[in-house]
Amino acid sequence: MVRNTNNSNQTKSDGRGKGGNGKAGGRQNQARRGRKGQGSPSQVAQDIQEGRIVPPPKYRKGSMRIVPLGGLGEIGRNMNVVEYNGHILLIDCGVLFPEEEQPGVDLILPDFSYIRPRLDKVEALVLTHGHEDHIGGVPYLLRERPDIPLIGSKLTLAFVEAKCREHHIDPIMHPVSGRDKMKVGPFNLEFITVTHSIPDALAVSVKTPAGHLIDTGDMKLDQLPLDHKITDLREFARLGEQGVDLLMADSTNAEVPGFVKPETSIGPALDKAFSDAKRKIIVASFSSHVHRVQQVVDTAHKYGRKVVFVGRSMIRNMGIAADLGYLHLPENTVVDLKESRDIQDDKLVYMCTGSQGEPMAALGRIADGNHPDIAINEFDTVILASSLIPGNEHEVYKVINKLARLGARVVNRDNAAIHVSGHSNEGELLYFYNIVQPKCAMPIHGENRHLIANGLIAVKTGVDPNNVILAEDGDVVDLYHGQAAIVGSVPCGYVYVDGDSVGEITEDELEKRRILSEEGFVSSFVVVDTDKKEVVSGPKIFINAMAEDVSDFQDVQSQIVTALNDAMLQGTTDTYQLQQKMRRTLGSWIGRTFRRRRPMVVPVVADLAKDLIPRNR
Repeated sequence: MVRNTNNSNQTKSDGRGKGGNGKAGGRQNQARRGRKGQGSPSQVAQDIQEGRIVPPPKYRKGSMRIVPLGGLGEIGRNMNVVEYNGHILLIDCGVLFPEEEQPGVDLILPDFSYIRPRLDKVEALVLTHGHEDHIGGVPYLLRERPDIPLIGSKLTLAFVEAKCREHHIDPIMHPVSGRDKMKVGPFNLEFITVTHSIPDALAVSVKTPAGHLIDTGDMKLDQLPLDHKITDLREFARLGEQGVDLLMADSTNAEVPGFVKPETSIGPALDKAFSDAKRKIIVASFSSHVHRVQQVVDTAHKYGRKVVFVGRSMIRNMGIAADLGYLHLPENTVVDLKESRDIQDDKLVYMCTGSQGEPMAALGRIADGNHPDIAINEFDTVILASSLIPGNEHEVYKVINKLARLGARVVNRDNAAIHVSGHSNEGELLYFYNIVQPKCAMPIHGENRHLIANGLIAVKTGVDPNNVILAEDGDVVDLYHGQAAIVGSVPCGYVYVDGDSVGEITEDELEKRRILSEEGFVSSFVVVDTDKKEVVSGPKIFINAMAEDVSDFQDVQSQIVTALNDAMLQGTTDTYQLQQKMRRTLGSWIGRTFRRRRPMVVPVVADLAKDLIPRNR
């Protein structure tokens, strides 16, 4: 399999790239992609100089260029850029949810810097389905150019429209269905129905004179979906017979052997959980998982329970799904939160968000005892009816432990067959590759191990190992005369959303937040007179979020005075330099004294000679 084709240097089928470890090129480019945030121009220049970024060659006319801006090496923020002769087509624009080491961050967006100078060349944005990791970034993209046409299924566009309304954006939308065809600029598009854990999911076929690619979006080959819309394998076979130069297939479950169980298999486990429940039931799922909500509603109706949708996104999305006919609600089954107060616990089902352990979601607040309307009592039942996204395990089990401590019976994937995945397992991908028979394959949507597993499946089905492209976010892939190759890379960092701030939070700022949350805070205030070259007051030390007492810092105070006096005697009069001297002195002493603790140190130096003497007007 090919990791990098720059200067004809290729990495073959063992999946080891530059940096080894069997990880699709390792993560030596981590500093420029994601984990270090959005790179500054000077950092980008340094990355280029040191070889971490190899700028792609000038676009070769007649080729199709594909640049993933998210979704490769991670679960989330899926976005692909397709270019042909100066025209741009975007596929998906999702978000990634922050991890524990990204405190205060609400969302993580794709890096638009690659396309920002050419947003006027964007013909359209195709949305494969309505999950947040594929549509969550749309309002932020439309802030930069509001008239980008959005193409997707009816349900997907309805979810996006509701999100855009919150941002005061009125998007231009073009609804499509499976087997619909559309020409957008030089791109000939065809849409193919696929089964996923949300209705109305679509794959997209993109044809230009340079070649033919298919982006599957998220998909599986469930033969018994709840809405009876199976993945359109006949259409994929027809496109395969025409010739597919590049298949970009979902990798999320590529490591899992066999086939995904059908959605209908959940019914018995859900039925048993409801029949065993003694008091109220709380079900946590994604706010867009219409199929799972339908199963919960149907089971609740069977057992004579009322369903309460909890959480803004759950209420909004299920309202949209019901209005459009994707969610069928038996009469008098759904009640609002206020009505539920007059209903017995054993006749209620709360349908809420928080299945990934998000602390601010409804289930997290319930587990912490902070929800204003819902409290856990002994013998309540909590059902986690969603897949566990890699990386969220710690947070999910923390919530489960809190619920168990409060007396709830927690039903999850560990003790019941309560969820099936929305992504193809290995057996389905083998079947799929054999149907499409692409010339080249570029695994998408997954961590490195998922991408490599997907690439190996492609090789098993006859794809030449040299035609399997293991790309990373920011890699530039050129498709020319039916041959795909990585030709360079572009800066592609994480863009953090923090409240109203977009892209302003840097990795340095996050590091400060991590230190504050883990190590605490120490501030030291000193007054000096640089004319007399002496400390005249202080240091006064303040601490926060540390187990130590201020009295424990007495020994360092004389060291700070000595260090500042020496610096002034040697000619240092700039207060910033004196602050840095105090920071180093105090920080080193803390590290030695308190076993390498690293609290945030904030030094403040006021100069009597400059700062505190009133100036004549």
